Amino acid sequence: MPALRSGTVTWLASARRSRWWRRRLAIVSAVAAGVLVISPLLYWVAEHTRSPDISGLLSVYTWLVRTLIEGGSPYDIHTGAGHVITYAVQVSGVALVATGTAAITTRLIGSVLAKGKGMGDAPFSGHIVICGWSSKGPEIIRELHAEEVKEKRPVVILVNQESLKVDDRLALFVRGEPTDADDLLRAGIDRAECAIVLADESDPSRSADDIDARTLLTTLAIESLSPSCYTCVEVIRSANRPHFQRTKADELVVSAELAGALLAGSATTHGLSRLVTDLVTHPEGTEFYRVAPPPDLIGMKFGEALRVMKERHDALLVAIFVTSTGYEINPSADRQILEGEELLVISHTVNLPRQ
Repeated sequence: MPALRSGTVTWLASARRSRWWRRRLAIVSAVAAGVLVISPLLYWVAEHTRSPDISGLLSVYTWLVRTLIEGGSPYDIHTGAGHVITYAVQVSGVALVATGTAAITTRLIGSVLAKGKGMGDAPFSGHIVICGWSSKGPEIIRELHAEEVKEKRPVVILVNQESLKVDDRLALFVRGEPTDADDLLRAGIDRAECAIVLADESDPSRSADDIDARTLLTTLAIESLSPSCYTCVEVIRSANRPHFQRTKADELVVSAELAGALLAGSATTHGLSRLVTDLVTHPEGTEFYRVAPPPDLIGMKFGEALRVMKERHDALLVAIFVTSTGYEINPSADRQILEGEELLVISHTVNLPRQ
């Protein structure tokens, strides 16, 4: 927390300096614009009885434009007041251009610096928010933005670090505390389609229960701010699963349980780890795909659909996705595929509408 407070204080001081400059630039711009609006009227009062070039208000505004462009009066000046007004117009024109350029430059530099430090806001909608960061983070982004993924969603990484290097044009770093509501809103959690909550293992002094407790707070904050956001949460200890189930998180991945089961299964069923890795990772081999069934499969029995999918699309049908209950894995052969349901298949590629 001290590091975050120090960074926040620095950012606030920078923001105050930026507002100070913006106020000064606004004042100078207003004065310069006022001089340019009033000067033609004063020039007409001073010169219209002396100069044959001044015949009306249109002629003095023509004089103003030409003076700004040409850097000097296009008409002969006959009065001292006319010389003073012409000089004021030249100075005001230069000042207006300079302040406008300075304002744009300041805004651009401020935006770039804020983005590099994670102080900006996420401009996305329908994106994925990763709360916390660990060695799993780069792997998650690689899978989300793999070449085989048709619809690559932007990813916002919300983590309490001074900087974060991510070599991905669709990933945006936002510095903040994943348990803080304001920082979650800066990451666009209220507009996000999905949130991935990683166990923060950056502090080796924390126990597994402490890490899970922090993850639990983040999950509660997300659910309270955006109940419609689909949450995938990493849990370290399986004993803490009941606490997370009370948060109404959509999916829980108990990392120790999953890794332990996979290692134990590989010891008894050799090659199992390679099979699972092939199914859930890109870019080589086969993967799981959730697809909409072709219209002629609606009402068809699962056993017959299994044969049709293999013959037509070289895809292995393994489950039916029912929105209310999740997946029905390997249902009976007589189970009919109903309208609104989706299919989970294993394939190299599937030329069907994907979800």
